[in-house]
Amino acid sequence: MRADRLLTILLLLQARGRMTAQELAERLEVSVRTMYRDLQALSQAGIPIYADAGTGGGYALVEQYQTRLTGFTKSEVRALAPSQSGGPLHDLGLGSALEAAFLKLEVVLSPHWQGDIDTVKRSIHLDSTGWLWAHEPVPFLPLLNEALWLGQKVEVDYSRHDGQIRQRIIDPYGLVAKSTIWYLIGAVDGQIRIFRVSRVREARRLSESSQRPREFDVRVYWETWKHTLEAKYTPYVVRLRLAPEGIQKLFERVDETVRTSMREEPIDDDQGWHLISMTFHSLLHAQAVVLGMGNLLEVLEPLELREAIRAQAQQIVALYE
Repeated sequence: MRADRLLTILLLLQARGRMTAQELAERLEVSVRTMYRDLQALSQAGIPIYADAGTGGGYALVEQYQTRLTGFTKSEVRALAPSQSGGPLHDLGLGSALEAAFLKLEVVLSPHWQGDIDTVKRSIHLDSTGWLWAHEPVPFLPLLNEALWLGQKVEVDYSRHDGQIRQRIIDPYGLVAKSTIWYLIGAVDGQIRIFRVSRVREARRLSESSQRPREFDVRVYWETWKHTLEAKYTPYVVRLRLAPEGIQKLFERVDETVRTSMREEPIDDDQGWHLISMTFHSLLHAQAVVLGMGNLLEVLEPLELREAIRAQAQQIVALYE
């Protein structure tokens, strides 16, 4: 509806300052011509909008102008309430800040919506953890987050896949939470790198300012990197039966792409084992991982993998006869 769009334009200009008609049109998914008409309508309604021409110009509200709009729609209340589940925000050390923000939100909410927000909080829970996932300790995450917001370089002692510790000076660009796993995206000597935060053994904020490109968008970079990584592999889905004591060992033997593909079936097993599916990079990759698990893991499907494991196991037995 046009009224909703006009309100959104007003809130965007109040929150972000100067914006061009093109930027507003893209944000609201309308034509630039429509945006010009909307801006004119707001101006005619008495909203103090002015335009600056030339490079760096655009539309803005007169300084000090603030709307008094504090109303929320029913859908907006329902959308906000589940985020109180916290999840990754608690890892960042922002749990108490989140609670305080929602307390302020409840103050400005119309009493008409108080029951709604309470109902949603009790009815919807966002659990960012995956089945069987152990929570990785990330003691330096708040420090990295602070350095990101303050625009400071960080010096870290980082544990590589082979266990070696390397010291790196990083320009923080952004943080990403993939399920329960946190990643720091940053530049080392101008080259963008991705670091798993749980592998940071020590971290120190430096007084030197970081060099973060203004146009860098962490969400766009992460999605592009993720799709590029996934495109390198041919998915090979395997259904497995996993002993409870084998969970940690399995996680240590597979990379992040395979770990995040794991899904557990909600089926009881007589011996307490887990029925899961995982996507490996190939038949040979799955075979190598399964053989390294010994008797802690059984392949249920596909049949060709079961046959390959049986054949190799027979060869191993024959070698020791």
